[in-house]
Amino acid sequence: MANFSKTKTFKKPKNIFLLGSKDEHSILKEWAENDIRNRFHLNGWFHDKNIPASTDELIREYEEMAKNESVDHFVLDPSDMAPAMLKASINWAESQGSRIHLIQSGTTRLSNKLDNINRFGPFAAVLLRQEPLSLKRNQIFKKAFDVIMSSIVVFGILWWLYPLIGLLIKLTSKGPVVIRQNRIGIDGTQFKCMKFRTMVSDISAEKGLSYLTSEDDSRITWIGKVLRKTNLDEFPQFLNVLMGDMSIIGPRPLPLKEDQEVRQKLKRYPLRQFIKPGVTGYAATNGYRGSTPDMELMQKRVDLDIWYIENWSFGLDLKICLITIWQMLTFSTGAR
Repeated sequence: MANFSKTKTFKKPKNIFLLGSKDEHSILKEWAENDIRNRFHLNGWFHDKNIPASTDELIREYEEMAKNESVDHFVLDPSDMAPAMLKASINWAESQGSRIHLIQSGTTRLSNKLDNINRFGPFAAVLLRQEPLSLKRNQIFKKAFDVIMSSIVVFGILWWLYPLIGLLIKLTSKGPVVIRQNRIGIDGTQFKCMKFRTMVSDISAEKGLSYLTSEDDSRITWIGKVLRKTNLDEFPQFLNVLMGDMSIIGPRPLPLKEDQEVRQKLKRYPLRQFIKPGVTGYAATNGYRGSTPDMELMQKRVDLDIWYIENWSFGLDLKICLITIWQMLTFSTGAR
């Protein structure tokens, strides 16, 4: 097989963006500087009731403060905020892929008595979107499922399937058997997503930089069509799962160029990156798989991905796996 070694990456600091009082800013800044384990950086600001008069001006100030930095956590004190300003703030934060924490003023002393779900740093806080996978026990369940199932696929199926498919790919077109596309993973990090090559060899396509695949795309080989219809082209991604870049179930990662194109067009798109991307997923099993230039359909795909993040359960993962296997056996994946 090809060299599947993983490049070592380092955990980057998480940026916090604050809309609150001067006192809240000081408290949060001190906490962020002392929390060495999580490596938080306060990149936000405070107004002390000096909030701009219009939502447009408010967003401009957000953009000016954030510049090109990520906004990983948006910490917001909603007291005394007009509904329009609150809604505009939340919409902007979600467009940045932020986890939004609504804090309660004067709750610093209470935070030590609350569980992690009901606080952020030194404050009592409510997480706007619930994430079952933020709980450690759920993370352990999902990780165990990923390792066990991907090991079964890799050592039980892929070891003999790889040379067979590789031979068919080589006989139908020149180029590599497995391509490694740059795709966006959890928290916006890039990784090399592996898949069997299904099109005529093209360097830009193999790096995820070409235009979208269309129906009856002439670049797709005959064996490529079979691999796509059965999802077999995705099987090398079980190696991505073992390396920790992907999960078996999660939002399907898009090629880099497509990700850049749709990021600004789709509402809440960056929220898909709260969890690891999947070999298959809830949206994929509901008919939203593969590339599409239709932004309305892409928005439905994003909405289903976010629903999965908010409603994850071990039982749901098992159900998605069973549906995926059935779609593979019946050639009903809907992939192009």
